[in-house]
Amino acid sequence: MDAISKMSLIELSRHFAYLQNSELCWQRLEHLVLQQCKENFVQARNNVQDVDAMSVWWQTCFELLSAHQIQICHVNYLEEYIQLFNRGPAIVDLHGWRLCAGDQGQSLVFPHRTLLYPQEKLTIATSECDSTPSFASTRPIWNNRGDSATLLDVSWAEICCWKYGVAAHCEVAISQVHYDRAQHDEYVEIANLGSAWVDLSGWSISGDKSQQFEFPSGAVLRPQGMVRVYTSLCNPQTGGFSFNSPQALWSREGGETCLLDYQGQRVSKFRW
Repeated sequence: MDAISKMSLIELSRHFAYLQNSELCWQRLEHLVLQQCKENFVQARNNVQDVDAMSVWWQTCFELLSAHQIQICHVNYLEEYIQLFNRGPAIVDLHGWRLCAGDQGQSLVFPHRTLLYPQEKLTIATSECDSTPSFASTRPIWNNRGDSATLLDVSWAEICCWKYGVAAHCEVAISQVHYDRAQHDEYVEIANLGSAWVDLSGWSISGDKSQQFEFPSGAVLRPQGMVRVYTSLCNPQTGGFSFNSPQALWSREGGETCLLDYQGQRVSKFRW
């Protein structure tokens, strides 16, 4: 499968959970898999290979979907390392994959037999390391103010992107403030408008009446996703975040709230 088709598949999976008509996603997914199966089967027949339809189907599904198991799960800009996570059921060989840091020229190509097993993490250090892959850099590569990391497969299709700090400002916005408690508990909704995972660790919501909430370490915002910070409730389906306040925080008459990054820089402002 070419890089464009792989990117289409990855984009589809990113949006899948958030589309109201998921049937369209299933149809698109079926079309991509079936189209590639037919191409692989014809190619095998032309090469006079003894293949059966079931084997071609299984191999095609693995080729298309296994890369989606791998995601960037953490960038530590203080201790200078990045981690990948295999969230799927298959062992994935990262040989030939490329990991790019924010600045041009800061990249790593994974060596032969770099295997990432299911539910395991792989740590990639900045400085040279004997036991694990590294950028082999003598200077820091992750910017303390913010940066991005991009993972590409062997065909240079983007598999995952991770942003933090100032690099993520353009991706995130306060999308809604629900201030009417008569219908439901109050909440502030934060939306990811882009295609990268965003690290919310240390980010905060600040109101015009001293309302304050700080996201805990490890809080993330998935691509095209959203989280809600409720006034008193805790809803795991929307992130599980809450001010834990027994009283209303947001005025029906109007107000203002801001989203700040971990350095206190304003990312988004919402007025009503």
